[in-house]
Amino acid sequence: MIDRSLHGIGNRLFQYSAMLYVAWLTGRHPCLFTTSTDITLTKVFDLHISRKNKSSCELYNFQQRGCGIYDSRVKSLVNVSQHKYLLLGGYFQSWAYIEPIATQLRQQLRFKKALTQFVANFLSTRIPAGWSTLDFVRVGVHVRRGDFLALVAYGYSIGSEQYLQEAMRYFVERFPRVQFIVASNDIPWCQKHIKLSMFNKTTVNITFSIKHDAAQDLALLASCDHTVMTTGTYSWWAAWLANGITVYYANYPKRGSALSNIFRIQEYYYGHWIGMNDTK
Repeated sequence: MIDRSLHGIGNRLFQYSAMLYVAWLTGRHPCLFTTSTDITLTKVFDLHISRKNKSSCELYNFQQRGCGIYDSRVKSLVNVSQHKYLLLGGYFQSWAYIEPIATQLRQQLRFKKALTQFVANFLSTRIPAGWSTLDFVRVGVHVRRGDFLALVAYGYSIGSEQYLQEAMRYFVERFPRVQFIVASNDIPWCQKHIKLSMFNKTTVNITFSIKHDAAQDLALLASCDHTVMTTGTYSWWAAWLANGITVYYANYPKRGSALSNIFRIQEYYYGHWIGMNDTK
């Protein structure tokens, strides 16, 4: 079971993955509390998972330490009596919780039909002129700003214009035609700083996802072939769900910050993901 005390789809997905991981690790069945008011993930994905009444359960609480790490103490949960339900608290933001159950997780994280239909309609009407009979790749670009702007001093760095230019150029130099699908909680900033004039207009297209909610944007980004991340767990999951080439902002958390002191970068980002910094 998971203690649902955090907000946001990205955090919820890490928590949900940890629940599946611990169930796999300890030979238990994952379940949710019927009293939980959080239905974030069930609104986004077709999840089929059992539910339990919290008041009827004998619980063993496990609180993960740190952020952006794999807490190896979780392995000790195999010694907890099978008569107790394991209640997990924390962030669980690491690929190491995910890899052992990745196949199961991908099978479970199927977007709701309304979301898949939204994506199909959006993409079919955004094919660049003259490209309908040509091969091209789609690269999702997620730009996290908003609340992170107030947390920069703590280490929640923001992907810069220079970083985004270099990350996008990485794909332009490797594929003959690229359509970038840009989603963000600050679309006006993106429209101002992510410009088609940086590239050849005949081989590059930039399309913005405007006035869509977080679930729609995540489904859209997940449908892309590859991903440009900026910062935050939402970006992380957009990349994981797309399951292609991923470029991430390597200065998140900001080096030397309070946040970086409780992170283990190698346990947060996959080793095969490509880290890039600002060039200016």
